Amino acid sequence: MQSDSFFAMDTLISSTVITMSDELGLELNKNIREICEEAEENIINLSSEIDELLELAGYIREATDGAFNPNLAELIDLWGLKNYDENTERSLPGRDEFFAALERLHSADYMTGYDLGAIGKGYALDLVNDYLEGESIQNALVSMGTSSILALGRNRAGELWSIGIKDPVNPEQLSGVIQASDKFISVAAGYERYINIDGIDYAHIIDPETGYPVNNDLLCTVIITDAKSVSMPRDKRERFTDNGAVSDALATALYVMGRQNALDFYTRSEFDFEMILYVKSESDPRGYEILHTNVSFNER
Repeated sequence: MQSDSFFAMDTLISSTVITMSDELGLELNKNIREICEEAEENIINLSSEIDELLELAGYIREATDGAFNPNLAELIDLWGLKNYDENTERSLPGRDEFFAALERLHSADYMTGYDLGAIGKGYALDLVNDYLEGESIQNALVSMGTSSILALGRNRAGELWSIGIKDPVNPEQLSGVIQASDKFISVAAGYERYINIDGIDYAHIIDPETGYPVNNDLLCTVIITDAKSVSMPRDKRERFTDNGAVSDALATALYVMGRQNALDFYTRSEFDFEMILYVKSESDPRGYEILHTNVSFNER
C-alpha cells in the first residue's frame, strides 16, 4: 500500500493504491498527482480538453432545472467566495452590480463566465479512475478533501473502504460512515467553506435562482454513484453512464434544491444515484435529522 498527498484543485488530495510492489505504487501515485494537476490547469484555462465536461455541465443544468449552474463566476466574484484571506473586510455585493449580474445569469443569451468548482473535482476523479482502470488497479482510494472521493475495490485488509462523513454541526466529529466499493462519493455543504458578513455566515454555494448563498432546510447532501472497476464485466463498464462529475454536480444541485425538491428529484431523475440528506431539525438534539436512500451508512 502506497499513499501520497498534495495540493491541487483548491484542496488537499490524498491517494492510496494497493499493488504488488512499492515501486508500482509510487509510480501510480506520481501519475495520479500529474493527472489532477493537468485537470486543474485545463479547467482554469478552459482548454479544449474539457469540451465534453462543459457539455455535461450544460446537460446537468437542464436536467436539474438550473439548480446546478456552471455560469456563476460573476456572482461568486461579487460575493468574494473564493477569497480565503481572513483579513479581508467583507461586505454584501453592491445592489446595482448584484441585480445586473443576476439578470445576466438568467438571460438565455448571455454567458456570465464559467465556474466549474462544483463539478471539477469529480471530473478529475473520472480521469484518475480511467487511468487506474487502464493499469488494471482494482483497489485504491483517492480523496479530494472531504468533498469528492473515489473508492475502488477494498482496503488492505480486504474490507470495504470506510468513508467518514463529518457532522455538519460539529465538523470535528463524524456523523456516520459509508461502507463503499467501486463508488464515487460527493459531499456538498456550507460548514467548511463560508464567509462572514456583519456576523452572518454565508455558505460558499450560490443558489442560481436568488443569487445568494444557499440558505434552506438542508445542512449537507451526500451523493453516491457507481464507479468503473476492472472487476466489472467489460460489457457493463462500456454501458456505464454515471460518473464522478455527475456525482459532484448532483451533490451541489440537491443542496440548492432543499429537502422536498431533492426527494422529488431522486424519484423522477434519469440519473442512477443514492443520497444522504442532512435536514435541519430543531427537535433533534443534533440539530438535524438524516434521511438516506439505499446506502450502507452507519450513523454514529
